[in-house]
Amino acid sequence: MTTSSVRRLAPDHTVLEGRAEVAAHLARSHDLHGRPGTPATATTAWLRRVLDVAPPASVWAVHVRQGQDEAAVVVVDRVHDSGRVSELLAGGGGYAASFPATSPEVADRLGVVLAEEARRRGSELHLAELPDDPRVHALAAGAGARLLDLAPVPFVLRPQDGAPLVSGGMRKNLRKTHNRIVHDGVHLEFEFSDDAATFEATLPDLEAAYRDRDAAHGLVCALDTPSGRDTWRHRLAALGDLGRRELAVLRLDGDLAAYVVGVRDGARYGVFEGRFVTRWARYSPGRLLEHEVLVRAFAEHGAELLDWMTGVAPETLLAVTGSERRLVLRGW
Repeated sequence: MTTSSVRRLAPDHTVLEGRAEVAAHLARSHDLHGRPGTPATATTAWLRRVLDVAPPASVWAVHVRQGQDEAAVVVVDRVHDSGRVSELLAGGGGYAASFPATSPEVADRLGVVLAEEARRRGSELHLAELPDDPRVHALAAGAGARLLDLAPVPFVLRPQDGAPLVSGGMRKNLRKTHNRIVHDGVHLEFEFSDDAATFEATLPDLEAAYRDRDAAHGLVCALDTPSGRDTWRHRLAALGDLGRRELAVLRLDGDLAAYVVGVRDGARYGVFEGRFVTRWARYSPGRLLEHEVLVRAFAEHGAELLDWMTGVAPETLLAVTGSERRLVLRGW
């Protein structure tokens, strides 16, 4: 297989192989991949950043035109125990993925071409974290693939005027935590910033907190490998490229005790990532900061909905109003 190539299967059907050709496609099709409603984790900014850390020859894309409609998908081949698998470059790590298609009809045609190319490469399609919408169902139909449910993503809707944001039991727990902090004479400080320089200066502390929580739970940390660390940093940088990233930090006695990386998106606010430092667990810093983020999202950003962006367990959250369905497309 060549490192980089473009193959036209028909006048309006193109397969692009390799990092250079996919990058050129993203530059040409910026408006298509940045259509309104595209989740932050599937935008051109996200794809470009993740593309930089993907193996150069493993990335490919399909672009289809059908009359005035067009659709495209960017995938990356990975080798698992079960064999070669083609996954979406969008999303990853449980975050929302998507692909641009201006109609279900062109999405169906995209599925046909995508499946043919996957078979040629001897690869299984495994396109995860897709929304439950007509374009996705059309893509699956064209590819002759199955759609299976993944863990849904919980969300909180803006409370009606006067309604409490969290339950009475949770409010009681938050008061107890604040009282404990006051009793122990610990200085508490919340910081919120969308400044790129501030984010870069705080990044080493975020990385230390990320590693700390995995170590405390005896988990293998994604940041322990160069590729895992690069991917984490590039994803965070992509949110900065979009201009939607907000960093929330809770400091106790001047030290970072918890952080949340948020994503502002009009009426929607996403919690991209949050961690707390184990040695401050007595003061539930993650809970305190999560509550402040909730309050700020609705009161200051004017959000109508806040979600956790991944399929986290609802019972671990401060509040849940409902959940959003996510799908995985699987097929040869």
